[in-house]
Amino acid sequence: MNIAIINSLGKNNYLKCFNSLKKTINIHDHRIYRFSENKSRGHTLNKIIKTVGTKNNILIVADDIQFTPGWYEKLMKNEDKAEMWGASMLYPKSNKIQDNGYELVKIKHNTFLRPLKRGIQLKQNPKQEWKYVDCTCGCFLYLNKKTFKFQNRFYPNYGMNRWDELTFILKAKAKGLKLAVLNHYFYHEGTSTKNNPDKKLSSNSYQIEKKLWKKLEKKFINKKDISKAIKIKFQNNLLKIVNNEKNNILFYGAGIFSEYLISSKLIKNKKIDFTSSFKDEVGKKFQRKFKILDFKKLNSKKYNIIIITPYDEADNILKKKFNVWIKNNWKGRIYKIKERKTSYFWNYSLNKIKT
Repeated sequence: MNIAIINSLGKNNYLKCFNSLKKTINIHDHRIYRFSENKSRGHTLNKIIKTVGTKNNILIVADDIQFTPGWYEKLMKNEDKAEMWGASMLYPKSNKIQDNGYELVKIKHNTFLRPLKRGIQLKQNPKQEWKYVDCTCGCFLYLNKKTFKFQNRFYPNYGMNRWDELTFILKAKAKGLKLAVLNHYFYHEGTSTKNNPDKKLSSNSYQIEKKLWKKLEKKFINKKDISKAIKIKFQNNLLKIVNNEKNNILFYGAGIFSEYLISSKLIKNKKIDFTSSFKDEVGKKFQRKFKILDFKKLNSKKYNIIIITPYDEADNILKKKFNVWIKNNWKGRIYKIKERKTSYFWNYSLNKIKT
């Protein structure tokens, strides 16, 4: 097997990754390559294929992966089940699942690449050693040499450092190849493509992500092939507060929740604003109606209700952004969005934050 390690985080990270690999396989049975990151991950992946060649199987890994014992034996045991393979990932120094494969689902008229089991605590490796999925984390990608007879390139102008592996996988699947993920867990720092100063190649802004995804969706995804759909429901405690016309409401965050709330047509209160601290989002409109305001220019006295929508970061946002308002004797109420997601439903409600 040819093994290509993408080194984007410096010498120490490369050695850390390489040494963990060395502990889990006989390194002399394989040829190891070291590649520096190019403009984007997709360009790097194409360079790997061109340099290493397609006569042998290739394993491509990022240098933020830590190998764990038993992965190679499990891969070889099940290799004939698919031409392309990913692996499962845990957050560093934890049993919390980061990646277990992805599936394409529909949300209204859009598609979404949904992570499987993210955030769940892993108690033990599942009895089922592998499963078929729609996509995998590209930081571990094993390609059988059979794959290259049908598909031998990535499309970096569409992957944009986020979905480069998906561009390859969808094209290969359209030609009859299969992708599976090992239910064997590595540790993954998840930082290698998030250091690019180019916002289009590394951004947390939903408004940027959405435009780039639309471009990929148009070229690679046939919505008719997607059978799973997610329904979104907004709970009454949320709608009651938002539609109370006595409330002047500020939503902090212009992501998926905010967009679907507005498009739901359940909002009757007109005294609503949206804000963001992302420079790329400020001044932009979403749903052709709401302009995203600059947080630094807001008048705190205008609002009596704040709703923080990024639920994972709500407490940090409160400390960094709104503690100053509270210290200046602001008397309103602050809430955060609570998400409850199942395979087919996303339920949103409100939790009041103690201040």
